[in-house]
Formats: sequence, C-alpha cells, structure tokens
Amino acid sequence: MLDNYQHTTAERMMRYVVIDTTANPDSETQPSSKKQLDLSRLLESELKAMGIDAALDEYGYVYATIKGNSKKESTCNLFLFAR
Repeated sequence: MLDNYQHTTAERMMRYVVIDTTANPDSETQPSSKKQLDLSRLLESELKAMGIDAALDEYGYVYATIKGNSKKESTCNLFLFAR
C-alpha cells in the first residue's frame, strides 16, 4: 500500500503549512472560502497515490479508509478525516 510513499512526515507537513486555508468569517458556506479546498484536494491526492481509498466531499472533508490486514472478520476500519 505504501510503495509510493516518497516523503518524510516533516516534508509533507512543510508542504501543508504553506497552503493558505484562512476562513472567511463573513461566509455562510462550508468551507467558508474556496482556498480551503486546496489542502483537502492535496490530502486526497496524496492518500490515493499511496493506495488508500480516499474521497473529498463538497464541504472539504477528506475521508480515508485503510483496510485491515488481519484474516479475521472485522468491522473495524481506520477512519481519517481532515478539514
């Protein structure tokens, strides 16, 4: 699954913090500004590149599911979201 993982956590974090995600306090929409979707799109893209099932909704939430590696039947999945 992580065959395409090419960056350290610190490198990824440095890319994320330069993205302007400032909210618009006068907005009545979610997200409150279109630029907030830039980070969400990047996260979704990177998760998919790593082979992780990821989706972005209209509100800017990124959902990702990582399947377990146990042979036991399980209903527990890892659920990640970012906004």
